[in-house]
Order: sequence, then structure tokens, then C-alpha cells
Amino acid sequence: MGISVASIPWHNLQPNLFIDTMVKSAGVLNRFRLIDGVKSKVNVPVFDASLSFGNDLCVFDGASAASIADKEMTVETYKWSFLNCKDVLEATYRSVLLKKGQHNPETMDGEFKDWVFSYFAKLSAQESLSLAASELATEMAADADVIDVTAVPLTPSNILDKMEDAYQAMSEAMLSGVYGDADRQYRPAFFLGTAAVQHYQIAMANLYTTTPEGVANGNIPTYYGMEVIHFPSLAANTFFISAPENIVMITDDYNDVRAIDMKYESELSSDKIWGQFKLGFSYLKGSEIVYYN
Repeated sequence: MGISVASIPWHNLQPNLFIDTMVKSAGVLNRFRLIDGVKSKVNVPVFDASLSFGNDLCVFDGASAASIADKEMTVETYKWSFLNCKDVLEATYRSVLLKKGQHNPETMDGEFKDWVFSYFAKLSAQESLSLAASELATEMAADADVIDVTAVPLTPSNILDKMEDAYQAMSEAMLSGVYGDADRQYRPAFFLGTAAVQHYQIAMANLYTTTPEGVANGNIPTYYGMEVIHFPSLAANTFFISAPENIVMITDDYNDVRAIDMKYESELSSDKIWGQFKLGFSYLKGSEIVYYN
């Protein structure tokens, strides 16, 4: 009695880790609120409430209020496919890992298929980052509730001033999250693109006569008590402030076991490798976002 592992297509990698790998490859996506089970569009509840206090215990005054608003969010389907042809591998790669047998599916290089899984997950992460930035920027620019700050080109000499302008434009609810006056679950953070992070690091370093820890250790210092998060796909001269939990990533199934798959076509002596998934990005409350654009 024994066990055979030769038929496991991804060896120690599991297909149901694909979306998780993609999200973790793009670290900022892991910060967003996740909503799954969405096939096309979904109405996401946005809760709000206010308290009205009185002092007459003999009077019931139902003046306090709570509300539920529905915000429609959508997803799009993204797919890719790849043909891993044995003939091409034999003619160009010539590895000893290409086993014998012209119609044997195990003639393919298992290590190469493992690498394809991981690398395509990273490429999908790059695409997802671009999608997140473009969808969020488009929605913020059109949303009258978002607090807008007029942008000028960012440089190391002005970025701290412009981040301070955005900080001063924050709503009372956002500031409460920073100072601890309210539930810090919605603590705001700065989201900066790569160029803006570079400007910020240089500007922070210039504030010190000795090397600051942020430069020595490579971490990004906080600013006015708020985390500065690298969002690499944001446009060079834009940034925004929001609680990470206010930003939403939508998909149909985060643990989709068929997000990436493979089968061997004996008539082609090839592996067909493909993936597809649904993604969308939005946010809950535009009134709790400051957009520098």
C-alpha cells in the first residue's frame, strides 16, 4: 500500500491559494475590507446613526436616529490563459526534468508549472493594483461627498505642506478617529503612490540633522499620528486619506478553487493553464475621504 503524488498538478501549491497569493503579493489590497459572493453587482449597506439626549426620564422622546444606505458596487471578470507546449520545452529548454514519453503528461517540467502559478499570481496582483487605483480615483473624482484638495505637482520640498493641507481638510469624524475621540477601527491613513512615498521619505529625512530611523530601517514614518501606506499604482501627483476599512475590495469567491486551473491535452502534448476571477473596488463613505487631486 502506498501513495502516489505524481498526479498532483501543483505539487505543494494549491489552486485555492491563488487569489490569496495575489492579494498578499499586493500588500495594500490586504488592508481593504473584503466583500465576496458578488457575481455582477451588490448593494452594500452603509450604516449611520446619531444620538439625541434629554433629561426628563418620564418622557420617551424617540429623537435618536439610525439609517441604512445602500451603495451599489460592481465587479468585472478578468481571465488569462497559457499553453505550456511540450515540443517547445523539448526544443528550447531541454531539461532533464522533462520525463520520457511523448504522450505522458508527466513529460512536462513540474517546477516550471509551480513557478507559473506563483509568477502569474504576482502579475495578477500588479493588474489588480492598477485596477484598484483607477476605479477608486474615478469614483472619488465624481463623488461630491469626497473632500477635495486641489493638487499641484508633488516634490520633496512641498509634499509635507500638501499632506498638511489634506490633514487640515479632514472632517470631524476623521479627526476623531486619529485622536481617539471615537472608535479607532476607522483610524485614517495616508495612501501615497511610489513617487509620492519617495518625496515623503526624502522630506522626512531632511527634517533631521542625523539619519532618522525611517531612512535607516526602510520603514515609512507616520505623519500627524497617521500611518503612511504605499499604494504603488496611484498617479504621481495624487494621494488620499481614508481609513483602510473604508476601502472595499469585491470578488465573487476569495477562496475560489478554480481561480487557476490546468489540464493536459494529449492531442496537443500540452498543458493548458488558465485563470479567471472577479474584482472590483469602491468605498463606503465618501465624506470620510480627503482626495488630493
